[in-house]
Amino acid sequence: MKDLHGKAILDYYKGNDEATLILHNSYGDPDEMPVEVFFREEEDLTTLEHLALIESKGRVLDLGAGAGAHALVLQSRGFEVFAMENSPGCVDVMRRSGVRNVLFEDFRKHQGQYDTVLILMNGMGLAGTLAQVEGFLQTCEKLLSPGGQILVDSSDISYLYEDGTPKPKGYFGEVRYRYEFQETKGEWFDWLYVDQRMLAEKVSAVGMELEILMTDENDQYLACITRSGT
Repeated sequence: MKDLHGKAILDYYKGNDEATLILHNSYGDPDEMPVEVFFREEEDLTTLEHLALIESKGRVLDLGAGAGAHALVLQSRGFEVFAMENSPGCVDVMRRSGVRNVLFEDFRKHQGQYDTVLILMNGMGLAGTLAQVEGFLQTCEKLLSPGGQILVDSSDISYLYEDGTPKPKGYFGEVRYRYEFQETKGEWFDWLYVDQRMLAEKVSAVGMELEILMTDENDQYLACITRSGT
């Protein structure tokens, strides 16, 4: 992996305000992804993000932490928070910016236990495809302490295809992306957006419980997933 998004984030952190990350996708024209979104201060977070941080409890794993924006807020509030990334560039930035507990590893191999597993910025995308959602949820469940919770967001992207754009052959929320930074293109990777009905089915299939904490005007929602009976 070329870690292009990590390189862009590190470049921005080092003072290159013009660092430009291009995001190619499977459904339309490429978009410029503003790198500064990874460095937002607490007052710049969305309502959904604020709610996720309010709902966080106990020992927190910030999974796919990026540049550590959410971890730093929780850390400033006195939480014991662990920020996990598999991007060397992101890990470098978090260590430089003062995140105390940075984990550079694959979450699927991690052995820790947490009261909250926090997965934001369309966190369900880490599952990759719809067929992998149940396995993703089961992996995250293994990281939970008794009574623990998964706080994760996603969105219904059916609106992308209302103008006649061809839908994917499978589930409409399955897309593919690849990064481009400084004229270098990375490999294509799978990303997933899950509508609430489909997530409810997948959560039920693995014997867990789902509560939708909020839905915004863009059909992005925050979900709390727990073990049944907790």
